[in-house]
Amino acid sequence: MRYVIARTTAPALSAMDPFFSDFFGASPKKIPPVDVYETAAAYTIEADIAGYDQADLSLSVKGGVLTLSSSETWKEKRARRKAERNAVVSEISLPDFSRSFQLPEDADSASISAESRDGVLTVTIPRLKRAGNGHIEISIGK
Repeated sequence: MRYVIARTTAPALSAMDPFFSDFFGASPKKIPPVDVYETAAAYTIEADIAGYDQADLSLSVKGGVLTLSSSETWKEKRARRKAERNAVVSEISLPDFSRSFQLPEDADSASISAESRDGVLTVTIPRLKRAGNGHIEISIGK
């Protein structure tokens, strides 16, 4: 399975960027890391989404591309929660993100399922069933 990373943030431009970000208080941006597995029956993507509520995530397929992203209102909700709790120190960074994966030809996009448990989102993409080993016997009528 090939994947495409669609970033909502710009990559670091130099080795000094973390220094200036820390100095000026900006938090580093991140995209949830993933593990991708392939079996004879399905493809599985496990994404580290610790800290994100299930309701704040979006999973969609368009044009053979599976996209996992945080909702557009995520930053506003996070800011509101910090204000309600009267945050004294806020070091946890949970930015909005978007990550896309090109689905293989044998992916059954209509049967994709997902579940979230213990900070890991598991997306299961079943493979389309193919006839045996690709060899089909054809009878010839007399």
